[in-house]
Amino acid sequence: MMSNLRLILVSAASGGLFFGIVGAVAARSTSVLLPGLGLVVAGPLVGGFVGFVFGSILGLLAAAIIILTRPKNYP
Repeated sequence: MMSNLRLILVSAASGGLFFGIVGAVAARSTSVLLPGLGLVVAGPLVGGFVGFVFGSILGLLAAAIIILTRPKNYP
C-alpha cells in the first residue's frame, strides 16, 4: 500500500500531466489575447497550463477521497 504523501504526489503529477497534454492539444491553432496587458499568448501554452492546474486539482481530490475511504488498521 502506498503512503499518503506518495499517493498525493503521484495523483497530482499524473493528473496534471494528462490534462496538460489534453489542454495543449485541444488549444492548438488558437491564441489568447490578454487585454489588460496587451499580450497575445499562444493557445497551447495557455491550454496546457490551465489543463495542468485543473488536472492537478482533480488528482489531489482523488487522492483525498482514496485516503479518507481507506479502511483503518488499528492494532
